[in-house]
Amino acid sequence: MKRLKLPGWIIVGIAQFSTIGCPQRQEVSTTKGNVTIECDEAIMPVMHQQVDDFRRSYQEAYITLSAVGARAAIVDFLNDSVQIIATARPLNNEELGAVNTARIEYREYNIAFDAVAVIMHKENPTKQLRVSELDGILTGELTKWPGVKPQRGPIELALSGVNSSTNEIVRSSIMENKPFSPAASYFESSHDVVAFVSDNLNAIGIVNISWLKGFEDQVTVAGIGSAPIPPDSVARFYSPAQANIYRGLYPLSTKVFMYNREIQRTVGLGFIAYVSSVPGQKIFQQNGLVPATMPIRLVETTSKQVNQ
Repeated sequence: MKRLKLPGWIIVGIAQFSTIGCPQRQEVSTTKGNVTIECDEAIMPVMHQQVDDFRRSYQEAYITLSAVGARAAIVDFLNDSVQIIATARPLNNEELGAVNTARIEYREYNIAFDAVAVIMHKENPTKQLRVSELDGILTGELTKWPGVKPQRGPIELALSGVNSSTNEIVRSSIMENKPFSPAASYFESSHDVVAFVSDNLNAIGIVNISWLKGFEDQVTVAGIGSAPIPPDSVARFYSPAQANIYRGLYPLSTKVFMYNREIQRTVGLGFIAYVSSVPGQKIFQQNGLVPATMPIRLVETTSKQVNQ
């Protein structure tokens, strides 16, 4: 009797069918499993702490936090390359238009209130800037420090990536979307911006406040005038202190969001719930941000003009 030899593709097909015939049940959990989250580089320090704290409580949860620019994270999110992202700004009108056109279903979570700090060298005698002065420095119209004599040389503007949320927030809040100075220097990370400013007497930079933790003694955080003010009037200047962010007095305040496309209650959704809970909100508070999902208690200072 002649033995029948089956073609290779049939053998493979049978093997696959056998595997399918005995499915293994996969457990879906908010505290176990793997997830990759693309994180806006501007808020990477505080979000890294959130991940570490979450994993101390849930050791079977594995979260890969990938630092990218806000624009890159949002593009990947819209293209369905990643299911969860964290950004220091909301989706802009262009991005919302793409969402509506593609009919993308997603959830938005406001998890904290944040701010962009204007930093200068520790020995810089300039401690405060009017909004108009800051605008002039950022656009390149103002190249020398206002009110400083004798001048030490031209102002050196340090910025993070071209498409960073930090830059977008400043351009929309202060600059009326005008371009930055052509003489500006761009750095790969906010850490590099802080390092450059701390080493250069004429430097000025912009970074989100969570990057300042541990560098408080190396740079000066400028007080910013809350609105355009006539030159002969008395200005009020506000630092990115938590009370000023919460009250909307600091002009470079923003919000931190997480966006989610997942439907199932996976570990990614568990992490979002964690950062929105009391332990996660305390981490934001300890890093200079303002919690968004828990009650805030403000302690009044003795001065009504806040210059801290």
